[in-house]
Amino acid sequence: MAAAPSAANAADGCNQNTAKTARSTSVWSRTIELRANTNNVCGWGRISNGDPGDLVWVDRSYDGGAHWEQLSITTIPTNSRTTFTAAYNDQGHLMRACGKAGNRPEVACTGWW
Repeated sequence: MAAAPSAANAADGCNQNTAKTARSTSVWSRTIELRANTNNVCGWGRISNGDPGDLVWVDRSYDGGAHWEQLSITTIPTNSRTTFTAAYNDQGHLMRACGKAGNRPEVACTGWW
């Protein structure tokens, strides 16, 4: 597991205002999405239809998916069913979103984008 990026790397001029779903998958009725803002070349993860304690994160690869760094492991908070990771610059990189139900071992990842 890679160390979390610094705040400067995570910010990277990214915003989540004009988003589309680039890739999606599901695990245990949870929807895991890689969201993208192509205007700002940014990507982030979202998990929905989940429970508090479920996890979502993004992976970013510099070599076509052979190796990657795991970024922004985020937990659905109490009284919510959805959460987002921080947004990261994806220009020149591949990204995917991964997640899991908090009470299950299975991890699901979207395809690379």
